[in-house]
Amino acid sequence: MKRFIFFFLLAFTSFNSFAQIEFGIKTGLSSYDLAKDGIIINQGNQNIEWNIQNAGYGHHLGIYTRLSLLGIFVEPSLLFNSSKVNYDIKTYGESGVFNTIKSEKYNHMDIPVIAGFKLGVLRFQGGVVGHFFINSVSDVVDIKGYEQRFKNATYGWQAGTGLDIWKLRLDLMYEGNFDKYGDHITIGGNQYSFAETPSRLMLTLGYKF
Repeated sequence: MKRFIFFFLLAFTSFNSFAQIEFGIKTGLSSYDLAKDGIIINQGNQNIEWNIQNAGYGHHLGIYTRLSLLGIFVEPSLLFNSSKVNYDIKTYGESGVFNTIKSEKYNHMDIPVIAGFKLGVLRFQGGVVGHFFINSVSDVVDIKGYEQRFKNATYGWQAGTGLDIWKLRLDLMYEGNFDKYGDHITIGGNQYSFAETPSRLMLTLGYKF
């Protein structure tokens, strides 16, 4: 996180004397495209098959600043992001198959830094994002030997387009991440993860002060 804060300060001081600067708030929704492959866990005389039941959904809220110069802009944001996903868990044992649905909610502080250019009211943009873990609430904790070990920080990239109308700022962004989804799952001392890295589609509405 220190590196992102340093980037904010550097960008602000570099552009402050020359650029147009705006501040505002943002809020929006996101839909995750999570891993399609499940994981298999062996626990003595029983096996556990763990799958994503459906796409995860989330919402975000925060502040942003935009610094514009010669048709180019840099826009760092500070966003609280809360997401939820449902798991379909099947336990195969001597007494048969036991199926249950578990949910997990986790909160991050996201710091995206995007850059781009404008053509009329349209913006074309892309950049990097850091996700800094805050906490989680999970129904999965009752699985024997289950532990959560979320990374303090994960990173990804964003790209998309935006639209400026009066003081409104509308953004449609696609985000990819460099870490596998589910790598926080530890059972019996063994770490598991789903096969694919997570991505999400984000729709955000901002308001310029």
